[in-house]
Amino acid sequence: MTRDEQMEIVEWANKNYVNFKINGPGRQYECLDIFDDIPDCVWKIKERVIEKESLGEYRQEPKFRDYIGYIINGGQIHPHKDPNDNDDDILLIHTRFNVFVQLPLRGGMPIYGNKKIGVKELEYIRCLSGLETHYCQKVEGEKARIILSFGFLIPRNNIIL
Repeated sequence: MTRDEQMEIVEWANKNYVNFKINGPGRQYECLDIFDDIPDCVWKIKERVIEKESLGEYRQEPKFRDYIGYIINGGQIHPHKDPNDNDDDILLIHTRFNVFVQLPLRGGMPIYGNKKIGVKELEYIRCLSGLETHYCQKVEGEKARIILSFGFLIPRNNIIL
C-alpha cells in the first residue's frame, strides 16, 4: 500500500465509519462490497495481495467476505477463531489477509496463536483465522486502528504453517 492509498482510505473511513456495523465496544466493521463509493485503490490493493500470495484459484470467504475494520480508543478484538468450511470433504481454512491501513498511537497490535505480531502501517499479514485464536490489544489514543481484511477459503493441504 502506498502513502497516497493510505490517505485516501483513511479519509474515506473517517467519513463513513459511523455507518459501519458495531461489533463490540469501540469496534466497528463493514463488508466492502456494500459501498458504491469505496476508493478504487482498495480493489487494487486486493489484486496485489492476490497476485503476491497466488490466491487466484481460491474462493472468497462467504460470511465476512472482504471488510474494513475500524477500532477507536478503548476498543479491541476479543480472542476467537473464525468458522472454516468444507467442499467435497476437503477442509477449507478461513484465511484472512489483513492490511494495516492505520495503527493507533498505542496498542492495537494483532495477536495470532498467542504471539504478538509487530506490524507497521501499509503492511499486510496472513491470519489463519480458522486455525489460530486471534485478537488484538486494546486501542489507546485518538488515532483509530483501520484495517482492510480480505478473506479466502484455502484447502487445508495448501496451507503452509
